[in-house]
Amino acid sequence: MRSHRITGIAAVTAAVGVLAGTSQATAHPRCEDVRATIEDKVVAEGCPPGIPVCVVGIVRGKHGFTGTTVFVLGSRGEAPPTAPDQRPVSGTITYTFEDGSTLTALETSIGNVNPETGTGHAGGTQQFTDGTGRYEGATGFTYLAQHFEDDHFVTQIQGEVCHAES
Repeated sequence: MRSHRITGIAAVTAAVGVLAGTSQATAHPRCEDVRATIEDKVVAEGCPPGIPVCVVGIVRGKHGFTGTTVFVLGSRGEAPPTAPDQRPVSGTITYTFEDGSTLTALETSIGNVNPETGTGHAGGTQQFTDGTGRYEGATGFTYLAQHFEDDHFVTQIQGEVCHAES
């Protein structure tokens, strides 16, 4: 006999899956689906002025969501007592696209990615906060799933970007 707790968790999980799979892009004509892969690594070159170390890479996605990325760490938190190997991380990621447009997001995740051992995974969100060119005034979000592979991060993102009202 299933416990109420397991049944409740299964129902919540199913509901979250339906909500996460439902795109606002069809409900809002200003919005478009974002599905892409970011491959990036920690570097000491190519960072914004005054930033000694950052994470630089490329993004490849649908609907012209292809370009370069720069992630700048803002903060790292302490692991919660119930998940001692999981640490929260937050910072800013900037996408620069082939046409020169940019899109900036606040990225927040929690995970156990360890570049020294080449192991771990993380999950989180990106909230679009600023943009230029075709993304001027854009808003939106993505969910992210990340793991470490050999010498770089691989991050799958899925969500939507909504263009400013004309």
